[in-house]
Amino acid sequence: MGDHYQTLGIRRDATKAEVKAAFRRSALRDHPDRHAGSTDAAARADAARRFRQASDAYHVLSDDRRRAEYGLRLRGSTSSYARTSSSGWASSSASYGYGYGYGHGGGSWRRTPPGTAGAGASVGSIDWEFLLKAVTRRGFLINLGFASVLLSGAAFLDGSILENWKMNNSGVG
Repeated sequence: MGDHYQTLGIRRDATKAEVKAAFRRSALRDHPDRHAGSTDAAARADAARRFRQASDAYHVLSDDRRRAEYGLRLRGSTSSYARTSSSGWASSSASYGYGYGYGHGGGSWRRTPPGTAGAGASVGSIDWEFLLKAVTRRGFLINLGFASVLLSGAAFLDGSILENWKMNNSGVG
């Protein structure tokens, strides 16, 4: 796989603008369309491989969350997520089509089998890292907010209907 920073030829403290500029240089140099007319199949394949690597590197380094996660992985942090995307790093937004469509489809967060999630994990233990990532996803939070609004509205209407019934039926008896 290689180091994404080395792939783009940038320092680890490079800004987003520097990452973008380095990717553009690499993409212009190695884009498969630029090498389509080449008679050497090995050179075309090598350029396509370098472009995919640069695309993967840009995909990771251009997003703050993915870049921070990548930095943790580089420092040797263990995680309970399996490597699933073509770049070797699972990504929560792999299906959004970043990286010009090269190797980013189908990636998803997948948990490793119970008991193998990390040091000291037992079969019945709660994987707090997975739980935290799951409940802080944008989709989960939007659904939680929508459900809260619906339940609040239902409770309000239930109270209003009950009060209205009591008011209209107070003299019946």
